[in-house]
Amino acid sequence: MDMSEETATPIAAEGTYSTYLVQKGDSLWSIAAKPEIYGKATQWRRIFEANRDLLKSPDQLRAGMTLRIHRTEQQPSDSEPLTYSDEDVSYRK
Repeated sequence: MDMSEETATPIAAEGTYSTYLVQKGDSLWSIAAKPEIYGKATQWRRIFEANRDLLKSPDQLRAGMTLRIHRTEQQPSDSEPLTYSDEDVSYRK
């Protein structure tokens, strides 16, 4: 294979993204906790990792920034119970 044919796979290829406009008083923790985002504050690292080009550390969040929010290909439907795991403990909503 010719080296010119090699291209980097974009991050978005693993899923899709939506955006969130940071409000005064927001933190990655509080944004992740919002039901329309992840509904779980401990998922703040997902937001941080998706925005490493904007944020060198989690405390650099500023009002007015537009963050990418990673969305998976399949979102659970309202009729399906949500299941998530955190450090070897599973929960159902």
